[in-house]
Amino acid sequence: MWRPLKHCGYWTLAKLMSGFASRLPLSASWKIGDYIGELVFHQASVSRNRAKRQIIQALPSVSNVEHLALKCFQNLGKNLMEFLHFQQTEWVDTAVRLEGQRNLDQALSLERGVIVLMGHFGNWELVGATFARYGYKLNAIARPIRSKTINNLVVGNRRQAGYDSLDREKSLRKAFRCLKQNELLAILADVDTKTSGVFVNFFGRSAHTPVGPVAIARKTDAPLLPVFMVRQPDNTHHMIIEPALDLQKTEHKQHDLIENTQRFTCLIERYIRQYPEQWIWMHDRWKTRPVSN
Repeated sequence: MWRPLKHCGYWTLAKLMSGFASRLPLSASWKIGDYIGELVFHQASVSRNRAKRQIIQALPSVSNVEHLALKCFQNLGKNLMEFLHFQQTEWVDTAVRLEGQRNLDQALSLERGVIVLMGHFGNWELVGATFARYGYKLNAIARPIRSKTINNLVVGNRRQAGYDSLDREKSLRKAFRCLKQNELLAILADVDTKTSGVFVNFFGRSAHTPVGPVAIARKTDAPLLPVFMVRQPDNTHHMIIEPALDLQKTEHKQHDLIENTQRFTCLIERYIRQYPEQWIWMHDRWKTRPVSN
């Protein structure tokens, strides 16, 4: 889940702070997160300039692009500090307000498992910790981080928060098993990766988008629920479980995959337009281009 940030310097700082950050009050951690975000914003020129360029292309009406890009980096800094607090998660009970739990329980009542579809929005890692606090079993499909030290930190913090990581390249059978056991399977589907994907419209441009979530839903009939963790001005969070996506299923598989991927992409675009500072604008979202005929 954190792989798009590998070049931004966040994990170098995480490695240095992991020993003491969890002992800080959250209020202090948020201030440090703001500082980390600002520091990386000024130091990581490639990521900063990419974020500004993509904001201008996607949101031409934004008047202060520099400020919005900075807020995006600061949100990630606060995400990081909160993630380092996952060794103890009692604070989640008061920091997160949950909306839409009925949507989840209705989906689980079908006993096919549930695909939790997310984007790199707000503090996405907090979704798994929150579900764990409510007693739900969640497994997150993720590609391991190249550094073993940092990967062990990430996987260990997730486990301490009550949810597990599944290696994207090696754990497809485990993913299907989770659904058969009526558990939650979390997948992020808003970045341009090397996984199988289709081109859909995202902010008016063709964006190569992972097709895995809708492909798994088609194969298993598991309901697909979009979930968003929205940071509030006071740094508490509003976690929204949307109703299950109404997925198209016809004899035209490829067309259905494109249509269903577009439906989720439209939803995450709607959230990003409302809270643009909470998405990862530094990720090279439109790097893969459609092949011209």
